[in-house]
Amino acid sequence: MSTAQFDLLRMFSARSIAVIGASTTGSKPSGQPLLHLRNLGYEGQVYPINPRYTEVFGWPCFPDVAALPEVPDVALIAVSADQVIAQLEACGRKGICQVIVITSGFAEMGGEGVAAQQALVDMANRYGIAMMGPNCQGMISVGQGFSLGFGAPYGLRYRKGPISMSSQSGAWGNTVLMLANDAGLGFQHYQSTGNEAQTTSLDLVQAWADDPQTGMVVSYVEGFKDAHRIVDVGRHILRAGKPWLLWKVGTSEAGARAAASHTANLGGDAALYQAAFAQAGAIEVTDVQDLADRALALLSPRQPTGPRVAVVTLSGGAGVLLADHCAPAGLVLPPLSETTLEALRQVLPPYAGLHNPIDVTGNIIAQEDKLITSLRLIVNDPAVDMMAVCLAAVSGPVGIRLAQWVAEVAQATDKPVLVSWTADTATTQAGYDALLEAGVPRYDTPVRCATGMGAMWQFVAACRREAERAREPVLNCSRPLRRQQLATAHKDLTEYEAKQLLADYGLPVTAEALAHSADEAVQQAAAIGFSVALKVVSPDIAHKTEAGGVRIGLSDADAVRQAYDEILLNAQHHAPHATIDGVLVQSMVPSGVEVILGVTNDPLFGLAIMFGLGGIYAEVLRDVSFRMLPITRSEAEAMVCEIRTFALLDGARGQPKADVDALVDTILKLAALAQDLGEHISGIDINPLFVKPAGQGVVAADALIQIKR
Repeated sequence: MSTAQFDLLRMFSARSIAVIGASTTGSKPSGQPLLHLRNLGYEGQVYPINPRYTEVFGWPCFPDVAALPEVPDVALIAVSADQVIAQLEACGRKGICQVIVITSGFAEMGGEGVAAQQALVDMANRYGIAMMGPNCQGMISVGQGFSLGFGAPYGLRYRKGPISMSSQSGAWGNTVLMLANDAGLGFQHYQSTGNEAQTTSLDLVQAWADDPQTGMVVSYVEGFKDAHRIVDVGRHILRAGKPWLLWKVGTSEAGARAAASHTANLGGDAALYQAAFAQAGAIEVTDVQDLADRALALLSPRQPTGPRVAVVTLSGGAGVLLADHCAPAGLVLPPLSETTLEALRQVLPPYAGLHNPIDVTGNIIAQEDKLITSLRLIVNDPAVDMMAVCLAAVSGPVGIRLAQWVAEVAQATDKPVLVSWTADTATTQAGYDALLEAGVPRYDTPVRCATGMGAMWQFVAACRREAERAREPVLNCSRPLRRQQLATAHKDLTEYEAKQLLADYGLPVTAEALAHSADEAVQQAAAIGFSVALKVVSPDIAHKTEAGGVRIGLSDADAVRQAYDEILLNAQHHAPHATIDGVLVQSMVPSGVEVILGVTNDPLFGLAIMFGLGGIYAEVLRDVSFRMLPITRSEAEAMVCEIRTFALLDGARGQPKADVDALVDTILKLAALAQDLGEHISGIDINPLFVKPAGQGVVAADALIQIKR
């Protein structure tokens, strides 16, 4: 159950807190939350609950939840696992709507723990409780200056800022929070989510998207039980104009196993996760420094309108290094306009390098007017969307002066200006402060500067795609008879049945007919037109070629008769007990590029569509793209263009361009079919789909549809 409908923000502004199972021992998980509240100076009402005490850390202690004088905003349950459900029910009876369960011993233990956790979910749902955990460490309201959790990090104070973060991992999430704080990032909310039995990371993302105090969301996750919501939640936060930085671990086989055993979450399929994150506009990070570098840029007051970067450097080497890392980040270094170049020639020495990256040389560092003029000319060039300035290791008063000049230029433009600069902090802090005050992100290395700029453009591009997608229609269709037929099907569809269904939804298929004798096969071949292919049709033989059940290029009646007999004999030998529905007589497909289309109905993600080149490109290179359904035309076009071997469709080495428009049409029709029949199908494969030269369309030569049982 999603708890997005609850006011999850209420926890982070709680004016009254109950701690169930309160201890007078500050070293225990049941005592630390109270100790932290006291030490952080929490000004709201605190209600310790434990029948053994009358007072805990100076607060009156109550024997049970029912005895509380009011309904607190949030309750933390810190009792043994066997007592949690009774205390959760007591919260429900009292009317407490926000509950954090820090107790472990549930689904992460397997066995009976899974059933016990489900009982908690059922109880929370019965009373309309938004439950965090179990097996989590608590929460921190940095904005309000208090915490409700156990562990030393919950007793610390953090920089206030616009970032709200959740973590499925308790101890490591705390570490990330502390390291990010040390890197200069400021936080608003932090939530340890643990097992996410009911309330999930995605619920928090959705709530924080609507939180006026949150400007950026960060999620550390091992797996999503509600992965089918990733795209919708991501689009929601994009529409709110907020970046979502996502750190997903468990992408390797070993990592996925560890994640499942740690928080009872499934790691899921890495390819589907990647597709969902891309559609959601989430920005993936892989380490704390990576997180800090991207967040620093995204929190800048100025964002780019395009991916074009001007790199300005005092050191040629630093400029080249930064330029090398721009392309992988999706950035380009355009040449400056001739007008700008001519103006720069009047300012810079003749040995300055004016090709982007632009080397203004170290001689300019003492010439304020020339450096400021050069920077203004470059950043204002119409071909430039953002500017990176490499100040090398200039330190002391000179470094401070350079930084102040860069800050002055940055404040006079609406384009982002970023700085790569590693100086002697002791003598240059005033320069760092000048950049910070001007909203100029500063990085120790050119590589990290490129990472920050890449994140800026990635977010802007994702927001644009979402705005465009919202204006595009999604192709829908309805075939009630087909849904009824599949609802009663007991076996996967044969190729003949599958292609009949595809044709019913408008997908082009080969001309074909089902024969039950050699004579009938000859008649059908003549009607279709030689040459033809023959294939065995059996629900029990999925791999027809391996069974000797395929013959192609049959150009006359004798060849068809012989092939028919051979196919039946081979099929009977390969699978003696197989049901043979007949032999498919099929038109041969003229030349074209072989591609593969497919649909999977994943237990975590729901319906996803796949595209790739056929043959070895799909099987060996795994050169495929995925999208979660539904999709629009622009998303289908992006699927086709993003595979590494797209050049083979685009007329590589003098070959004719393939009919990509017809291919995109077919992807959309397959998506519409999948959405209409999704509850009845587990998978679809069209392999191969031949894409003919531009203007000649596509045709499906083989297909398999698996029934969801």
